[in-house]
Amino acid sequence: MKRECSIVRDLLPLYVEGMVSEETADFVGEHLAACQLCQEEYQHLKQPTDLGQPPQEERPAAPLRLLKRKLVGKRVQTALLAGVFVAVVLLSAFAILSTPRYFPYTGDLLEVTPQADGSVSITLNERVTNYSVFAVPATQANAGRMEYYIEGWTSVWEQWFSHRGAQTMTLPPRGNAAVAVYYAQNNGQEDVLLYGDQTGGGVVTLPGLVLGYYLFLAMAVFVVLLVVWLVVRKKPQVRQWVERALLLPPSYAVGHIIVLGFTTKSYSTTRDFILIVAIGVLLYCLLLLAGSAFHLWREWKSTR
Repeated sequence: MKRECSIVRDLLPLYVEGMVSEETADFVGEHLAACQLCQEEYQHLKQPTDLGQPPQEERPAAPLRLLKRKLVGKRVQTALLAGVFVAVVLLSAFAILSTPRYFPYTGDLLEVTPQADGSVSITLNERVTNYSVFAVPATQANAGRMEYYIEGWTSVWEQWFSHRGAQTMTLPPRGNAAVAVYYAQNNGQEDVLLYGDQTGGGVVTLPGLVLGYYLFLAMAVFVVLLVVWLVVRKKPQVRQWVERALLLPPSYAVGHIIVLGFTTKSYSTTRDFILIVAIGVLLYCLLLLAGSAFHLWREWKSTR
């Protein structure tokens, strides 16, 4: 009977307003005839508003308004859940499709042309859809030479949406320092000297490893939070906040796997880190919304 009373009391605001079907009205009427407590609740809801009574939000007549708000909240939550899920899928697809595929050096990959003013022009093959250049200023460590390192790549995304054709860059001289230009292959092999004199041994551009440290830190934080959860699991309010925080490290880890797979090496650290964090934040929001929706579903199921 307690379960039936709970269902009837949820329906009473709609029953009073005449917003239920005929079968539901018959069910509620039969229950009211046999249940004194629900009958009292029904009579109370039927009473007209009195200005001398407490505010509407504090009176039992408010359940209809609260029910409407709850229904709107469920719809908003469902829309947010769907929106965040779509955002995760789209951003993950972009991260995968825009992953740089670096070109190893070949003779037709680029053309080097020294200029009269000491600058160097580099023309890239049209299959190179993007490139970057970083400079190492002249120091005693590099024999007083101005060194430029070029890396060229493409991606599925740029092949679909970029049609730049052959690209040309000009590398300016810096004072009287000799200029050396290298092509960084980004595959573990030695960089190729394109222009200038070779001094000392070969140069190899190494991938960044910092994203591996961040992943390890996320897992360490997860373990610490898990220990904290075990300590406070009997304190509902504190446990709730710890459980929410527990979702952060796995969200970051999944973002890392989506962007980099199961490797921790990256030749485009800044780009990869931004995407990992963005996907991780979206996944975290998705998990929170999914958890809230699950609790609402359990509440609804318990009233059936």
